Amino acid sequence: MYTPPPLPVPIFTYLINYGISFLILAMLVRAIASWFRIDERNVFIRFLARLTDPFIVPIRRVIGQMWVLDLSFFVAWFMLQTVQILLLQAVRPLGW
Repeated sequence: MYTPPPLPVPIFTYLINYGISFLILAMLVRAIASWFRIDERNVFIRFLARLTDPFIVPIRRVIGQMWVLDLSFFVAWFMLQTVQILLLQAVRPLGW
């Protein structure tokens, strides 16, 4: 049975790793911006909101807020990390 040789540059590994890491970083910057009350009309904050809302808003609907804490950011962070690990294991199962 022929198995093709591995790619010299693991493109999918880089895309998964850096793509999900960029989303997590965007969520972190947005959370810090909300703590410092940076205006939501700012172009950069609006861009981050459009990028991260599909991950945070559904979780926010299920969890809600506990007192003044919004835990949806942390749950989304954990879920994205889990998806990243599972995707990386699927792409390169022998490297783990």
